[in-house]
Amino acid sequence: MSRKDITQMRSQAGSASESVRARFGDAASRRNFLKALGTAGIAGLAGCSGGGESYDGQEQTTASGGDDEETETESSSGGDGGGSTLRMSATQRFGTVDPAKGTDYTQVLALVNLYDPLVFPDTEGNLQGHLAEDWTVSDDNQTYTFTLREGATFHSGNPVTAEDVQFSAERFLDINQGYSSLLGNVLSKENVTVEDERTVSFTLDRVHSPFLATLVLLFVVDKQLVLDNAEDGDFGDRGDYGQSFLNDNDAGSGPYELAGFERQAQISFSRYADYWGSFKDGAYDNVTVQIITNDPTVRSLMKTGELDMSSQYQSEETYEALAAEDDIRVESVPTVTTFYFKINTQKAPTDDPAVREAMAYGFDYETARNEIAPGSLPAQGPLPSSFGVHNDDIVQPTYDPEKARQILADAGYEEGDITVQNTYVKDYGLEEKMGLLFQQNMDEIGIDVELNPQTWGTMTELATSVEDTPHINQVFYGPVYPSPDTVFYNQYHSEAASTWMSMEHLEDENVDSLIDEARSTVDADTRAELYAEVQERIANQYPDLFIFVQSKKHAFADDVRGYTFRPSMSFDYWFPDFYQE
Repeated sequence: MSRKDITQMRSQAGSASESVRARFGDAASRRNFLKALGTAGIAGLAGCSGGGESYDGQEQTTASGGDDEETETESSSGGDGGGSTLRMSATQRFGTVDPAKGTDYTQVLALVNLYDPLVFPDTEGNLQGHLAEDWTVSDDNQTYTFTLREGATFHSGNPVTAEDVQFSAERFLDINQGYSSLLGNVLSKENVTVEDERTVSFTLDRVHSPFLATLVLLFVVDKQLVLDNAEDGDFGDRGDYGQSFLNDNDAGSGPYELAGFERQAQISFSRYADYWGSFKDGAYDNVTVQIITNDPTVRSLMKTGELDMSSQYQSEETYEALAAEDDIRVESVPTVTTFYFKINTQKAPTDDPAVREAMAYGFDYETARNEIAPGSLPAQGPLPSSFGVHNDDIVQPTYDPEKARQILADAGYEEGDITVQNTYVKDYGLEEKMGLLFQQNMDEIGIDVELNPQTWGTMTELATSVEDTPHINQVFYGPVYPSPDTVFYNQYHSEAASTWMSMEHLEDENVDSLIDEARSTVDADTRAELYAEVQERIANQYPDLFIFVQSKKHAFADDVRGYTFRPSMSFDYWFPDFYQE
C-alpha cells in the first residue's frame, strides 16, 4: 500500500496508529580532514539526529546514534478524535506544558498552540494583535494599555477577560521560572491593572523598548480553571498556582486543546471548535507529535505514511533518502539562528584577544558551512544579517592560517604554547564534525585542542562559573522573542553572565552601556545606531567564532502544506497554518 493510500484512509476514517548528504566533497584540500574523521565519524554523521535533552531557551539538541534502542514510538490512540491528523516528530521530550515554566523548543511548540499571547509575531518579526485587538502606549512610554478582543473563550468555555491577563502575569512573575526574567526586571506585578473587563494595563518601572516583543511569551491562562484545580502551595490563597494541574493539562484559549500527553513518548492536540481565530482551509483536526530520536525510524514512518512531517534535526542522509521518495519533499528554510563557537574570555589562554583573533582567522568556515552543514548561510558578526539593524560593515574573519600564525607570533606565542579545550554536545554528528575540523585547523596554526564532548545538561552546568566553563563551546542560539535585544542582552550583557547563552563571560562596560541605552531608547533609528555600534564592539573583541546561520530542514508528506517561518522560537509550528492539500 502506498503512502498516498494510507494518507487517504486516515483522512476518511481516522487511524489509531501512532507509531545532503553524509559524505564530504572530493576536493584535495579537504582530504586530510576527511582522513581525520575516520570510519566511526562518518557513521556518526549518517546515523545521528537531535536527541532527548532539553535546551533551555534555544534550539539545541543532543543526539542518539542510529543503533540506539528506539522506545518512544509505542502505539497510542491519544488525540485521534476523528477527522484529519497531522503526525510530526520531535527530538526531545515535552518536560512541561505549564506556560510559566516552558522554555525549550518542544515546550514552546505546545504552548503556542494551547495558549494565546496578547501579541503575535508575523513572518518578518513584526508584532500583530492577537488576544489584544489594540493597544496604546503612554507619552512617557512606560504604560501599555491593551484592549482584548470580544468573543475569545478558554477551552473550558469561560470568557477571556482582563482579569485573566492580570492573573497570568502575576502567576508568571510569582513562580519566577521559565521566561519570567524577561519581565521581572522591568515590571512589578502590582503594576498590572484591570481597567475594565476588556482592558488591562502594564506600567513598567522604566522605559524598556523590547517589552512588547517579550509579551509573545506571556501566555494567558484561565484564572477560574487554574484556581479550581490548585493544590496546597507557597502562594497563599492561590496555593500552588495550579502547577501540578498545568504540568499535564491545559487552561488556554489557543487554537488546539490538549488531547493526550505521554511525557516521554508523544503529545496530542485536537482543534478547539470555538476558537476566536481562523484556520486555513483544510486545517488539521488533530495533531500528534511523537518523540523519535532514531533516524531509521523517521525514514520508515515517513515512507509508510505513518508520519507526515519530520523534525528539523534529522541527518543529511535521512533528508536525502526522503527527498528521493515520490510523495515526500524536503524544504530548507533560512532562519535567524546562529551556530557559535563561544570562547571563554575570562580564562587563560583565551582571555588574550590575540588568541581569540588567531582562532577566528584559523578556522575553515567554508568547509563548515558547505560540507558539514550544507544549506547554511554565512554569518557576519553576532547578529544574523536578516535583521534590519544588522551592521553590514562588520568584518567577518575568513580562513587565513598564515594571518592567524602571524597574529600569534606578534603576540609572542610559539607552537605548543597554547592548549584549549573544546566542548560540544556528545553524539551529535554535526557538532562532532565541527569539533574535529576545529581541532585540525588549530593544529595548523600551532594551537593544541582537546575535544571534550558532554551532554547538554553538563554543558549548562559548566557554564555557571567562569572557572568551569571550557575555553571553547559549540552552541546554537537564535531569537527567543522577535527583537535584536534577545541576541545582545542574553549573550553579552554582564547581568546575563553565567548561563549557557553567555559562555563567553564577556564583561565589557561599553557593551553593557550600549545594550542598556538601546533598551531605554524609543526612537527606532537611534536604537538601530546603537545596535550597529554594539555589534562592532562585540565583533572586535572576538568573543565568538560566528560559524554560520542555520537553515532548518523538514521532510513533509506532499499533501502537507502551510509551514510558515516566524523569527521567534517555535512560532513556526503554529498548527492553524498547516493544512492538507
